[in-house]
Amino acid sequence: MSIQVPIADLESCAADYGAAAYVLVGAAQGPPRVTHSSVRFDGVDFVVSIGRRAAAALAANPEVCVLWPATSDQSMSLIVDGEVVDPVDPDGGDMRVRAIGAVRHRPAPS
Repeated sequence: MSIQVPIADLESCAADYGAAAYVLVGAAQGPPRVTHSSVRFDGVDFVVSIGRRAAAALAANPEVCVLWPATSDQSMSLIVDGEVVDPVDPDGGDMRVRAIGAVRHRPAPS
């Protein structure tokens, strides 16, 4: 089950999950890159940090997914699809992301 999160409400919704999330970047070859990063909101954008391999993947495809997993306080995960706004530094580091969609998603039963 998924519940849409309006982009305008994303910062306040994410605050309920904490200041860190997983950043997932698709790779042309090999597995996707996953980075655990702090998240800082700046207006409609947010800033996360990535490594060199994720930066290389983003140079080819500037789409990213950010995941705040369900917590003991939150029964649903927060999943945000976004696009990198600025050019990506090949050495990695901070990058600005603009959210294009967000959902709260209930984990699969175990």
